[in-house]
Amino acid sequence: MPRGEFKLIIGNMFGNKTGRLMLEVETLRQFGRKRILIFKPDIDTRSDKGHIKDYHGKMMDAIEVPARDPWQMLRMIREQESEIGCRFHLIAVDEVQFFPADSNFFLVVDELLDRGYDVIAAGLGLDFKREPFGSTLLLFGLCKSGHDCLWLNPLCARCGKPAPLPQRIINGKPAPYNAPQVQVGGKESYEPRCYDCHELPGRPMPSF
Repeated sequence: MPRGEFKLIIGNMFGNKTGRLMLEVETLRQFGRKRILIFKPDIDTRSDKGHIKDYHGKMMDAIEVPARDPWQMLRMIREQESEIGCRFHLIAVDEVQFFPADSNFFLVVDELLDRGYDVIAAGLGLDFKREPFGSTLLLFGLCKSGHDCLWLNPLCARCGKPAPLPQRIINGKPAPYNAPQVQVGGKESYEPRCYDCHELPGRPMPSF
């Protein structure tokens, strides 16, 4: 069986990554007649349980997989295929930044591609510390060309320029660098910022 095709949707919060993933799924289901299974990490609590949701409130059914054990996806796919009596064409995974870099999510996606599944993944590239977030950037290694990656960024909440960084806000102030990396939240806790407007108190600076 030929190796599957991979597509990565990457960018900042409020860039409509989930909406784009849902559009891809909807189009392939309706016009491509593709059987598609959607997953999300169980740590993502912003959407209703068993769903992914874009910021307009549109939802699709999704299976939750342990963020620390993404290999469970393979078992879950087998179970779903046994239930429907046929094979899925494509696996979609949202919020892939919540799969830690050491969780082997990269290897799971590589295995799915080797097994002939097409895969679409969407996730944040950088966290509020301006550092790589989870497994998202690792998945660049599975893109065969720049055409396999779509980068979506919103506009800065301060100046209106393209905003690749999430600004975490705590009690109306920028979160310090030593705050935990993962804090699930939406507009009540984050806003998009450009590099010029992003604030990060306590960020270590190199000495030369």
